[in-house]
Amino acid sequence: MADFQHFSDDGLLADLRRVAGLVDPVPADLLFSLSVAGLDIEVCRLVPALDGAMAGVRGDEETTRATFESASLTIMVEWTAGAAGTVRLDGWLAPPSPCRIELRTVDGPQTMDTDEGGRFAAQRVTRGEVQIRVHPTNDQEADGARTVVTPSFVV
Repeated sequence: MADFQHFSDDGLLADLRRVAGLVDPVPADLLFSLSVAGLDIEVCRLVPALDGAMAGVRGDEETTRATFESASLTIMVEWTAGAAGTVRLDGWLAPPSPCRIELRTVDGPQTMDTDEGGRFAAQRVTRGEVQIRVHPTNDQEADGARTVVTPSFVV
């Protein structure tokens, strides 16, 4: 019987990579390169709620909330069920600033501007995956601001 106690995790992983490379090798003409420093966007992360859930209640309506953070911006959103499979989505930017908001939805993009308090709203968003892109103004871009993007989430 073989003694497997002398095998290390690194050795086993190296063997698995070698076998996978023999069974399904990477094509020789495949070129792939990504430079994170050159990206013109800043990606947010979802901030977990203190109670571990994203749901809340306001009056008789069920409201769901989510907060996303990046190095330069916090995006808070909440959505409330609407008619015919839609939701109303309200959002706030912190710090507040004038920006162009792009909601990428299952029906295509919706765009709107924030008000002076950094607030924005979309009256009818079809339920499904949504991604928010916050585009800076030309003046903000000149000062080094980048587009901020949330991960996709489901409303």
